[in-house]
Amino acid sequence: MQRLCLSFAIMLLLSGLSSASAQDANEAPAPEATADPAWRVVDPENLVLIETKHGVTAIELTPEFAPNHTARMRALVRAGVYDKEYFYRVIDGFVAQAGLQFDERMVGWEPLKNENDRAYGEAAFTPLGNADLFASEVGHNQDGFAMARDTELDREWLLHCPGTLAMARNADPDTGATEFYIVLGAQRYLDRNLTVFGRVIDGMQYIQKLERGDRAVAGGVIQSPRTGDQMMSVQMASDLPEDQQPVYLVQRPGTNLFEDSKQARRVRREAFFYRKPPEVLDICGFDVPVRKEK
Repeated sequence: MQRLCLSFAIMLLLSGLSSASAQDANEAPAPEATADPAWRVVDPENLVLIETKHGVTAIELTPEFAPNHTARMRALVRAGVYDKEYFYRVIDGFVAQAGLQFDERMVGWEPLKNENDRAYGEAAFTPLGNADLFASEVGHNQDGFAMARDTELDREWLLHCPGTLAMARNADPDTGATEFYIVLGAQRYLDRNLTVFGRVIDGMQYIQKLERGDRAVAGGVIQSPRTGDQMMSVQMASDLPEDQQPVYLVQRPGTNLFEDSKQARRVRREAFFYRKPPEVLDICGFDVPVRKEK
């Protein structure tokens, strides 16, 4: 039995999902030094590097929010489980899913209890600054992950924005084990239903280039004799020699620089906009600025 993420039957009825746009918000001024308080350095122990024929995609994990799923991802990567495996289910505007695909190949990797949400107020929170359609409050946690929260529910959770890394599962919420997916286009209706435990911080353009399946056939699983794109290698950055480890800096929420970055996306002052759009920012339309150091 193939392990696919929730609501696939519903997803097959949906149409008109737009392709994810290029992540232009990642273009940010370079910090003068890594010690700049407006930026933080991504821990290489939380940095996954996926190499396909298109290029290398860097994903930051979030042990602060989903410790068990993060630990599982590290273990799978270090065991070489994903090396030479495929993105076997890729649906334009929806998700790119990869891993072992069939349950019989997952023996030895027990299902995880979901980490879909947690108690309200467990982490610092920087509000987006305007209303959201899916949650009473949206913004970013201290690491720059898009997050929502609700005082009545007394819960907070990470969001299914483009580039989000989450664990696929069967109908039971506690059946995620080895299969992950990367969100291609915002899927906010999946929030709190599957465990988000990372996000792409570089190389999303390579994920968008992956071979697509037909969403009307087998839920988008790519059919023989075609194959999806292979993951030639999947590594933890911390396992590379120190001089080969990529260094990424992420803009810190709550700083003046971060607020300026949001404001630049919320208020369009360019001459091109002769009719000014509403000064509203979509949480999934704002990529927290990231810079790769040479």
